[in-house]
Amino acid sequence: MPDFASLDRSSPRPAAPAPPERTGRRSWHRRASRPVSVWMVLLVLVVLIHPWLPQSRWLIVHMVTLGLVTTSILVWGQHFTEALLKTRLGPESRPQQVWRIRLLTIGVLATIAGMLPTWPWLVAAGALAVAAALVWYALSLGSQLRAALAPRFAVVVRTYQGAALLLPVGAVLGAVMAFSPGEPWQGRLLLAHQVINVLGFVGITVAGTLLTLWPTVLRTRLDPAQATRAARGLFGMGAGVLLGVFGALLGSGLLGGIAMLLYLASWLWVGALLVRLAVQSARQGHRVPVPLFPVLSIGAGIMWFTLALVGLAMMWLISAEGLLGASLLAVDVQRLTAPFVAGFVLQVLLGAMSHLLPVTMGGGPRATGAGLTELSRGAIWRVVTYNLALAVFVLTTLGGTGADALLATLLLGTVEPAAIGSITRVAVTLLAFVVLLCFPVLMGRAVRANIRERRAAAQARKASDEGSGTAEPLPAPTSRPQSPAAEETPSAVDRRALTGTLLGLGSVLGVTALGATLDRPTGGAPATGTAPAVGVTPTGNTTTLAVSMANMRFTPDVLEVPAGDELVIQLRNDDPVDVHDLVLATGATSGRLDPGQEATIEAGVISHDVEGWCSIVGHRAMGMTLQVTALGAAGSAGTQGGEASAHGHGGDMTSGNPLARVPLDLQAEPGADHTVRDARLPEAVGMEQRVRLEITEADLEIAPGVSMQAMTFGGTVVGPILRSEVGARFTVELVNNGSMGHSLDMHAGTVSPDEVMRTIPPGESLEYPITTDHAGIWLYHCSTMPMTVHLAAGMLGALIVPPTGLAAADREYVLVQSDHYLVPEADGSAHAVSPEKIAAERPDATVFNGHANQYVHAPLQATVGERVRLWVLAAGPSRGISFHVVGAVFDTVFKEGEYRLRPDNENAGGSQALDLAPAQGGFVELVFREPGTYTAVNHSFSDMERGARALIEVSA
Repeated sequence: MPDFASLDRSSPRPAAPAPPERTGRRSWHRRASRPVSVWMVLLVLVVLIHPWLPQSRWLIVHMVTLGLVTTSILVWGQHFTEALLKTRLGPESRPQQVWRIRLLTIGVLATIAGMLPTWPWLVAAGALAVAAALVWYALSLGSQLRAALAPRFAVVVRTYQGAALLLPVGAVLGAVMAFSPGEPWQGRLLLAHQVINVLGFVGITVAGTLLTLWPTVLRTRLDPAQATRAARGLFGMGAGVLLGVFGALLGSGLLGGIAMLLYLASWLWVGALLVRLAVQSARQGHRVPVPLFPVLSIGAGIMWFTLALVGLAMMWLISAEGLLGASLLAVDVQRLTAPFVAGFVLQVLLGAMSHLLPVTMGGGPRATGAGLTELSRGAIWRVVTYNLALAVFVLTTLGGTGADALLATLLLGTVEPAAIGSITRVAVTLLAFVVLLCFPVLMGRAVRANIRERRAAAQARKASDEGSGTAEPLPAPTSRPQSPAAEETPSAVDRRALTGTLLGLGSVLGVTALGATLDRPTGGAPATGTAPAVGVTPTGNTTTLAVSMANMRFTPDVLEVPAGDELVIQLRNDDPVDVHDLVLATGATSGRLDPGQEATIEAGVISHDVEGWCSIVGHRAMGMTLQVTALGAAGSAGTQGGEASAHGHGGDMTSGNPLARVPLDLQAEPGADHTVRDARLPEAVGMEQRVRLEITEADLEIAPGVSMQAMTFGGTVVGPILRSEVGARFTVELVNNGSMGHSLDMHAGTVSPDEVMRTIPPGESLEYPITTDHAGIWLYHCSTMPMTVHLAAGMLGALIVPPTGLAAADREYVLVQSDHYLVPEADGSAHAVSPEKIAAERPDATVFNGHANQYVHAPLQATVGERVRLWVLAAGPSRGISFHVVGAVFDTVFKEGEYRLRPDNENAGGSQALDLAPAQGGFVELVFREPGTYTAVNHSFSDMERGARALIEVSA
């Protein structure tokens, strides 16, 4: 077993102690650890005043992870490296180590100072300083590793190096996010940032440390061969992190889920050794009892980490593929912040420090034991109370039947989960905070105990020196034994453990019951108007708050208002291109605001928590929500969310099942107002063409009797079919006459997207010139986020560029397949687009040229013996196509710019289907030999039965 303590214990010889050196090992620990103590104090202050701080959640998380944890890793990583490699750096190296930590501190402070007022360049400078400090640290570890002679635990130090080099990558990702790159990259970068920093830098560093620290804390032996085998899991964790970062940046739920399963499996491989060591320690006898707090705190942190990893893997595996997947998942992952940061990181850190601080203070076995004893005071009560309070907070935040059942079990049925509101959550949070405050208090007591034992030992040595040669023996020092627990019987320990457990359980149950009682007067369903709820008296005061809208976020997104105050929101749309609004669950709304516009919302008297959101379709799904918190009153945000759903605001949510199918009657005729689209290929217009695409919004029919709140190019679901020639100049004049920002992406062009594909606000226009150098049927669509919503609302179309020398066909038709997702309950006469169904890939209709069965009642026409060419495009946003004509064989197939089959080929081959992924296109040719009615279908029959079907009438 590596003995860290032995490296720091004072010599038992009676020689006079050497004068203190500012560059000595213990002096370095004192100076290097000062920022850790400062971060602890600042964290306490920020938690106390966080309601009045901007971005307080971000600030607290980064103070813990960047400030407290990263600084601790630099301090203790150096300590462990010297202990494991059996080396000790000279005094001349200590100032460099201290300056490294100062550079990290400067970087963290710069990052925070730049993030709070939104100064991205200062954030980037801070990230650069943090990255430099970690690279410096990794290089230093590498030089120590090369200088060591046959180290037994070199794999742990290499783990420190690898993990340290991950944080600079995470810092760069964070710096890029500070410049608000927009979706989908903002969400993808955030998810990658979370993975590489928390699971990579922190998770792998902690896992590597536990391989040697855990047996030291347990006072048991670690076989180096066991450590080497377990270390394979560390490499698997690293591979999982890298794969997870790629999955996040690519927006792939499948790749990310596989990465998290790999990471979880690798962690369990390491954890298996940790469990075996715990069992081994429990079975062996200890002359001096093992200090409880480090063991319990680290053990609890390990369990929270495991549970959080399981949750993350499940979230990622079920997250939607596509452009919104990473953005939504990055928001969902924030629900795991408490398990990761408060459950895992803080508990492992405090448990490790409870063991390491007394050891590094030195002073001999008695002084070290006295410090360990002080830091383990009330260990069982502290750990039980903290973890149970954290579990209550997490489960009430998650919600759902399973979480409620587990919560009721933990609370022994004393409180109904439905009775727990904001007051209860605040109360259990404060209880956990009180438990955390015990650590700095006990740390001060541990320092005093260490000093007291040192003085007692010094006095004993002095008395021994003065009394040498006398006949009478000297009395032993009057200090306490190394650990009071050493004299206790097992039954006494068991009684103390039971008492601590019951006190911890009672503390949480009592606080929860009190909070639920206070929640009850204003709990339940709030009124939908602005009148105060029962138990809240209007104060007569007015709270006025300014809120900005930009980049799919409200800033600030939490408005804290004293219960009984009247709230006035001064709202401004600071987004350069997008239209936004604010709708409150009480019914108050700002109306839609163009970029730069302002509005004032009189929200009325605030008596309970109120939810708010942007009602522009898809914006709420991307996280554009706001919470009004009534200070001093119970909240009922979940109920308000349900009321908002019932009213449909923006179509993002519905009462009942949001994934329920909208029934389609595909045997009925299209409505009288629907005009059947002409499916014929437009005529060629020459080598220079200019087209005007006007963006409008309207309620349009996509199936008999079923209308959609559509966004369109040119007034139709699926825009006009455009045509150009190879090498021609093609210019689009895009005019936005809609009510929100829109854009255009033409797949046929090779052009920088920065200018021509930018989102333009309502009333503006742009020119989009391209040269159609390549043949094919090309998708064009709106590329404004959320892109899937805009495409599903109808903003897509086809540009056809026939191949050079293409022979004339007797008839040419164009079929553009698109899929559409509808909110089950129509708001008025038309259904809104459902982001939930898009994410779940549950289309209600899959149609040709914008309508489910228009070519069933108005079939395409052909004659026996004619050559018919059918151009097909799978426009999406999510569904591909296997295009087939029942009763016919294709003798020509052209797909994505190349012929797959030509007539009279040497193999006498034919084709039955043209397979196209989303955004792919091509054409097929066939000759009908007999008259009759032929059916063109998507041979993925579930899509055919949702409307991807057309008839071709062939006459003699």
